[in-house]
Amino acid sequence: MPLSSASSLATLRHPQLWRLRHLIAWLQDGRRFTRRTAAAEFQVSVRTISDDIERLKSLGVPVDWDARRNTYYLTEPFDDLPFLSIKRTEYAAFLVACFALEALGDTPDALLLKGLVERLSGHLPPEVQVHPNTLSRAIQIHPGRRPRHPARFLDSLRTAAERQRVVTIRYRANTTGEETTRSVEPYRVFHRDGFWYLIGYCRQREDVRSFRIDRIRGLTVTDEFFLPEADFDLDAYLDETFGMHWDGRCYPVHIRFSAYQARWVREEEWHPTQILIERPDGSLDLHMEVTGLTDVTRWVLSYGGEAEVISPPVLRHRVAREARRMAALYAGVGAVDASGHP
Repeated sequence: MPLSSASSLATLRHPQLWRLRHLIAWLQDGRRFTRRTAAAEFQVSVRTISDDIERLKSLGVPVDWDARRNTYYLTEPFDDLPFLSIKRTEYAAFLVACFALEALGDTPDALLLKGLVERLSGHLPPEVQVHPNTLSRAIQIHPGRRPRHPARFLDSLRTAAERQRVVTIRYRANTTGEETTRSVEPYRVFHRDGFWYLIGYCRQREDVRSFRIDRIRGLTVTDEFFLPEADFDLDAYLDETFGMHWDGRCYPVHIRFSAYQARWVREEEWHPTQILIERPDGSLDLHMEVTGLTDVTRWVLSYGGEAEVISPPVLRHRVAREARRMAALYAGVGAVDASGHP
């Protein structure tokens, strides 16, 4: 039976929680008891037991008084209150979820979950308790890179996307440094590579665009309702990308990794469309189809001479151009030995 007021669990105190667990067990076992007999066993007042019975009712427990049998009983089968039957491993999972959300930055969800776990911790018996400090010594989720400033419009944008409300944003484009005002139909808020993004239809550009939320300088959620394009598949659109830069064209990409680097590349899934082909010399060919080449270019360059673009020619030329620029920067640098000394 669902709880009628699950939120009221937050007001429970440990002694009352202990009594409620026992009262529910009595009811499930069919044990006969009155307020007076329960008060005597728990060494509390009859009024306290009356409050406990009312609390059980408020939490959705189907308990009633049977005057003929002179006992409380369950009017229908009831398993248990979810938080009263929580396991130690389940509570630990709550804490790990807190660590994970905190690693994503100062988000409303992280604060809400942290508050929930703190309230829950005061209501659990000792055998279920897991101290956060103890768990943090055993597991840690490193946040990696993240924006210097919090994504303060995250919650409002998520709500606008859920309710399909047009938003007006004042956005600073990092490529030009220019601030523009855009009307956007928000499709989804999502997290990738340490940053929160809004993806939606920009009415000024008449196309689907992504916006890094920490670069939004102002936001107004309007009352205007929108419907996404019926033939637009957002999941497929995101799966086609490699990073956060799109140019509206799909490219078949072929990259060859050295035998040395292949050991690490084959361990990960870099793109939903990827195909890995092992070569006789131990090198590895990666094939995938992506929309946009900006992020692929940076990714390939990060491997230095351990990765070679085979196709498409435009990507091969981009990487070669950047490699020449890098070589020019270090043209005057002499060779070094294995210890790093000239």
